[in-house]
Amino acid sequence: MASQRGDKNMKAFRKYFIVFFITAALFAIAFFVSQYLNNRKIAEIKEVQNQVTIDIISSETQFDLLQELSCQDQSGDYLSGEISNLADKITYAEQNLSNQTELTLLKQQYSVVEVKDFLLTKRISERCKSNTVTILYFYKNANVCSDCVKQGYVLDTLHKKYPSIRIYSFDAGLDSSTVRSLLSIYKISAQQPSLVIGSKIENKFMAVEDIEKLLPTSLTAPDTAKTKATAKKTTSATAK
Repeated sequence: MASQRGDKNMKAFRKYFIVFFITAALFAIAFFVSQYLNNRKIAEIKEVQNQVTIDIISSETQFDLLQELSCQDQSGDYLSGEISNLADKITYAEQNLSNQTELTLLKQQYSVVEVKDFLLTKRISERCKSNTVTILYFYKNANVCSDCVKQGYVLDTLHKKYPSIRIYSFDAGLDSSTVRSLLSIYKISAQQPSLVIGSKIENKFMAVEDIEKLLPTSLTAPDTAKTKATAKKTTSATAK
């Protein structure tokens, strides 16, 4: 009897040992896989940061070069490619980067490039009489600004409808002297979303139709604007 009990205890011990061993092995595998994925994610983020730095340097060089172009050589694209690439990297970082300090740095760099492109666009528009439409969009995180998410979708729709509009997005809560300067210059309220459409400032959510009312007819109704311009020239010629 004692021998049989010993055999049963030994079998139970082996059973528990095997279960423990399998559980520990699974835990170890899960831990190492998790570490591998985290390290890989960190490496990807570092690569994004390095690429952003390169893009910043590249965009600043382009900024200097574009100022030298004549009006005939201006394509209207300016730094939009670089800004789009940076925006994609910022979005990726927001979704994957837990270190807020590094994320803030990326967004600060992005804001600087946006402002450079905005100033370049204004300068070229004035010099070449191109009347490029610009929109500055100030937002805050979704957890404190539910309308900001909707405003973002509205601006995406607007840009698809009018690709020539240049839209610049700025995090109003970002610790950035550049963004703070913009908020002060345009007297943006603490309540977001806020839009600066040309010379008009709106501190509220705006639908596509509302924004369209503030856009020049040369953009929203080019045929009508062209007809009016032709009629004006005809009237002026007749008067002479």
